[in-house]
Amino acid sequence: MIMHEEKIALVRQQIAAVRAAAEKREIRDIYVAACGGSLATLYPVKYILERETDAVTVSAVNAAEFYNDPPCRLGEHALVILNSQSGTTAETVAAARLARERGALTAAFTTAPGSVMEQTVDCPIYYYDDPVNPYPLLLSIFPEVYQLTYALLDLLNGTDRLPVMETAMEELETVCKRAVAQFAPQAREFARKHRTEPGIYTVSAGLDRCVAYILTNCSFMESVWRHSSPLHAGELFHGACEAIGRETPVVAFLGLGRYRPVEERAVKFLQRITDKLTVLDAAALDLTGIPEELRDVTAPLVLHAVASDFCLQLSYLTGHPMSSRRYMGVMKY
Repeated sequence: MIMHEEKIALVRQQIAAVRAAAEKREIRDIYVAACGGSLATLYPVKYILERETDAVTVSAVNAAEFYNDPPCRLGEHALVILNSQSGTTAETVAAARLARERGALTAAFTTAPGSVMEQTVDCPIYYYDDPVNPYPLLLSIFPEVYQLTYALLDLLNGTDRLPVMETAMEELETVCKRAVAQFAPQAREFARKHRTEPGIYTVSAGLDRCVAYILTNCSFMESVWRHSSPLHAGELFHGACEAIGRETPVVAFLGLGRYRPVEERAVKFLQRITDKLTVLDAAALDLTGIPEELRDVTAPLVLHAVASDFCLQLSYLTGHPMSSRRYMGVMKY
């Protein structure tokens, strides 16, 4: 961690710069805009702020939709938070430009210093993603999104909760490694049982939805080319359940938040109708190191690490590299 101290300090300065810029304005509306997994990583901004403050409205919008059909409240009292890993995602850059034209304050997460995204927004925030030479988890997207969220929460509510969240995010890597090791036997068994399955559903609610979406869209669909759909646990009973039979694989999440009863009801029902149910239960995690008051919002990040390993094991067993693509970066669209 010591060798990365300068990067950690820079990121915290960048997050502080967003708070300072927001403090100079009367922010009434916050929008998060991106595409795919990049949008999913911003979902905690919406979920946490909506439940912790009544000072602003918060919306999560696909960047292409944001650009083509912008909200009427987009203006000088809005903060738009974006995410483009490459710094060149056309839809997200277009959304950033539109937001600035409308007078909104803009902030963007990116791994690409000097990119068009950095040049477009008021406040860039760097994160680091290099599978060859991995950075500490603290410098990845989710921990940084959580820290920005709590920086804004402190500004809006007049609290001082960011330091505790920073501590939690510093401990996250240790907790995630412990969880992946704990669930390793189940991950290998999951891969063995599902190596030939053409499709796998996910079921979740609340804050777990962002990690279920990533497992569905970025892991099962994008990386190992399986059919999948991220089903909301509360919506399962209103049509989606009819597509699930005894041989239908489902991965269900159980979090620690107030939405857990919604997920529990879905799991109890799924146990009755399918023989291929995998449950990722945050109650089974050892969250030692995470402050008690933050375990409900932090648990999804640990489940994300576990779920990612489940898909990775599937990739290993089938010989299908997670980096394989048929269209993304191959075809022009």
